[in-house]
Order: sequence, then C-alpha cells, then structure tokens
Amino acid sequence: MKAKAKGSRVERQIRKIFEQAGFNVVRSAGSLGESDLYIYNKEIALSIQVKARKTLQVYSWLGNADALVVKADREEPLIVLPLSKFLTWTGKR
Repeated sequence: MKAKAKGSRVERQIRKIFEQAGFNVVRSAGSLGESDLYIYNKEIALSIQVKARKTLQVYSWLGNADALVVKADREEPLIVLPLSKFLTWTGKR
C-alpha cells in the first residue's frame, strides 16, 4: 500500500474512534507536517499528528504500563498512551 493512502486510511480510522467517543473532529488532509486531526469538546482541544508505520518500538517500551514517557536529547518529554486509556481517562469510553 502506498504511504499516502495508508496514512489517509489510518487518519480516517482514528477520526472515527474520536467521533464515536463524542469528540468533534476536523481532519486536515495533506497537512504537510502540521497536525492531521483537531479534536475538541467542552473540556479538551488537541491537535493530533497521526503516524502509521509497520513497526514502532514504543509498543515494546510501553509493555504493561499505562503510559510511556520518551525524551530525546534537548527535547521536551512526550507521553505515549493507548488511545483506549486516553478515552477512558477523559470519560469518553
């Protein structure tokens, strides 16, 4: 599958998950490095960058933990957590 088609398919899948959880979602097709999705409701407004790759090491790093914090040299730490946990914690699932 071509990368652009795969990326668009995954963005649509993620959009559907957020919409089913009650978020308003705006998809920015062809975002060129900007956010792919904007999700919002009364409590939350987030820009989301969606990446789909064959393999990601973060899954093995996450293991059985609830969330993973990753940090590159001289960069701000990032938190990675399963989307289902995020939706549960925000009361959307």
